[in-house]
This record gives sequence, C-alpha cells and structure tokens, in this order.
Amino acid sequence: MPSDQLQLDIRTGSEPRVVTLTGVLTISTLFGFQDFAHADKSEALIVDMTGVPYIDSAGLGSLISAYVTREREARKLALAGVSDRVKMVMTVCGVDQLFHTYPSVAEAEKALAAA
Repeated sequence: MPSDQLQLDIRTGSEPRVVTLTGVLTISTLFGFQDFAHADKSEALIVDMTGVPYIDSAGLGSLISAYVTREREARKLALAGVSDRVKMVMTVCGVDQLFHTYPSVAEAEKALAAA
C-alpha cells in the first residue's frame, strides 16, 4: 500500500463494531474514515489503529470529531493498538486523556462489554 493511503476494514454484524485502519491518517487520507465515523450509528465503535504508523493534526482532528459526536449521542469510542508515535502526537496536542485506549481489539471489546 502506498504511504499516502488509508484502508478501512469494517467488521459488521457485531457489537461493538470494529474498524481497522491501515496506513497514515492525514489531511489527504482522512475523508473515508471521517465519512464512516459520522455515518456509523453503532452503540460502541473500536478503531483498531495497529496499522497506523502516523497521524497529523488533521487526522487527530477527525478522531476528536468522531469522539465528540459519539459522546454527545451517549455512544462509545475506543482506540486499540495505538503506536507510540501516534500516542506522542496525542500527548503533545493534549488530547491523550480524551480517548479510551487499549493495547488490542480484544482488550477493548472486553472493556466495552463490562461498561
């Protein structure tokens, strides 16, 4: 996959819903994720970021927008497999505490099921 693309793989038919992102989440790639996140009406969404090596501020903004929309509608959002580099961007921007993050999708599913 070219370094300037983002692939979304959506696991349907389950709750919580899981979307796996592969590639960079940047101003040039975020539109597919943004469209999906705003159209998705599941009660809980896990964004598997294991395959995301880098995000820029626009990509981070799309995650924040998804979080705010879901929070306003009393729906849950969790991030799984966030790399150290992506965590650093979140920390520098001061939004790392905004998101519930888990090392794996399985741990996120377990946590959301218990909530």
